[in-house]
Amino acid sequence: MMSPTLDELLRALATAGPGVDVPSLVDDIEAFVEGDPERSRTAIWSFAGDEGLRLRLVGFLADPRDFDVLVSALVDPRLRYTALEGLANQPDVERVDAVARSLLDDPDPMVRSKAAGMVSFGARPGALEVLLPLAGDPVPHVRMVLGWHLGGLRDRAAEPVLRGLLTDPDEQVRKFAARGLARLNRQ
Repeated sequence: MMSPTLDELLRALATAGPGVDVPSLVDDIEAFVEGDPERSRTAIWSFAGDEGLRLRLVGFLADPRDFDVLVSALVDPRLRYTALEGLANQPDVERVDAVARSLLDDPDPMVRSKAAGMVSFGARPGALEVLLPLAGDPVPHVRMVLGWHLGGLRDRAAEPVLRGLLTDPDEQVRKFAARGLARLNRQ
């Protein structure tokens, strides 16, 4: 039995319905991208599927040539989260961090959460300071994600905020603040 081509995998992903093993399709697509990035890039940019799916696939490429395309997609609220995910794979950490920081106050809480994770992961100077206001975010999910990511910064200055999140009214926020403290203490 022949292995599917990248084009076949892209079509399968675009039409995936209930019962389709999407994570396996994504793994196979990522394997193609790693094995032949330039040919994969051509196939992905030729793909005539949904724009959100195309952006997700462009993100797999992690190609610096796509940075501006991903940034330009941020203006569309329907594509913003997907474009931000794609930017997370970009190699220019400084530019990615700047974009992520600019989205920490986005109206979409999922975008704020993703941006917080990216700022934390990059751990560039000033990361803690720009993340701290999210401890007062009105959406529990954002505070929950923040608790985890503050611990990942491994900066003792995050401890008072994490301790404050331990008293949050939301149980998940408290759990993730405790996990964040555990991460912080594993320095």
